[in-house]
Amino acid sequence: MVTQDVIKEIYKKYKKLPKDLEELRLTYFIDLLKPHHQLEINDDEVINNGLDTYNPFRRFLMRRLTAILEFDKVVAFVFSKHIIFYDKASSGMHVHFKPEKKSFISRLFGK
Repeated sequence: MVTQDVIKEIYKKYKKLPKDLEELRLTYFIDLLKPHHQLEINDDEVINNGLDTYNPFRRFLMRRLTAILEFDKVVAFVFSKHIIFYDKASSGMHVHFKPEKKSFISRLFGK
């Protein structure tokens, strides 16, 4: 199960882009998710044809991925500011946005 603590560790550990896109094993994970997700690689981006055309998570650039992680029930596509979780056993997906750090001034004045 992916808990909030695990998500915090993912953001902490996978801040930087990989040196080589081959490290991500993108084709392996696309093939793993094919039974439930309509993912395809098109040039330098990944497209989810199962989502509406105007959905902001329909396509993303491969070069923005920092990691791809496999868990029991989901595969996590990690970016610097968000994580897209694709269910392995269904067509479900969800997105986690990295919380913004509060500035010193906002913490000082409680905003």
